[in-house]
Amino acid sequence: MKGTPTNATAPLAGASSSSTAGASRPSVVIKPRTDSTKFSAFPLPSPLTGKFDLYSTQLPFLHSEYLPKGAKAPNFQEVYQKILFYQAKPDFSLRCALRGEVGRAASSGGRFACSQIVNPMSDEPLEPLCIVGGQTKESLNFDSTQSAHPSTAGNGWGYEAKIELDTDHWEGCGCGMISSARGVFKLRKVWVAPGNDGTTESELFEGYWTLKVVYGPTLRRKGFGSGDSYSGSFWGVRALKKDGVEVGIDAGDRMYASRPSESYGFMSDSDEDEFDEFGFGDGEFEDGYGYDDSEEEDDYDRDYYDMLRFLGEI
Repeated sequence: MKGTPTNATAPLAGASSSSTAGASRPSVVIKPRTDSTKFSAFPLPSPLTGKFDLYSTQLPFLHSEYLPKGAKAPNFQEVYQKILFYQAKPDFSLRCALRGEVGRAASSGGRFACSQIVNPMSDEPLEPLCIVGGQTKESLNFDSTQSAHPSTAGNGWGYEAKIELDTDHWEGCGCGMISSARGVFKLRKVWVAPGNDGTTESELFEGYWTLKVVYGPTLRRKGFGSGDSYSGSFWGVRALKKDGVEVGIDAGDRMYASRPSESYGFMSDSDEDEFDEFGFGDGEFEDGYGYDDSEEEDDYDRDYYDMLRFLGEI
């Protein structure tokens, strides 16, 4: 399983070079939570909405300095303050945007974005990654592998949704490239700080995500394997605001509908047998990947590069 990608030479994995000049966050008086020595997540609204900038918990400047080895609990205040420094650049590992779902008053959906989840052949980002069926829950489990620190593992308030690639609206899914991508998105509020007027203006979130990408026949023939898997834990903060409006990715048009599991591209045994007859399975062919250099493969290549020319990519 892959974690959230990191880059030792850059301050943040998936860092954006886009500018948000003029964006700012109101100053607040930071008051750490002192009502209990035992961790418990804060309640969340239902539906949960808004835009968020997300930061891998494995980033060195967050993991080593603010979650030192042997620490009994994370220092949420210091994590939050350090994140604000990088958010102002603006830098981030991931982004998400949530909005209410039509006809489902207690549910929210939206978009999830990571620039390093790509088609391995073309390096095109897999998007749009849709967040669907999101629900606020009073009891949501974060185990030790999903938590930034063992002291925060357990059940409590949280938000859970599915992540799905909208294959109908991503050009890179054509020509047998990507069959499907789906996973899980979880989020909980771990720290708050009141502003000067007594309102809650500062919030630190913790979350976890997974994504399993299933490759189509073209990528399989090219030797990229059957797919890839990603997962990772993250810290999250509300997006910066510019002229009172949150800056970040768009939450989508609410038109995406979740697909049943059988349409995700996971093949049954009978499907695999059928693919074998066409050189897509475990046959022994000269190219070493189980696929021969058929005219059909050449057709896929021509279609793919014609698509790139049409989109102005080459």
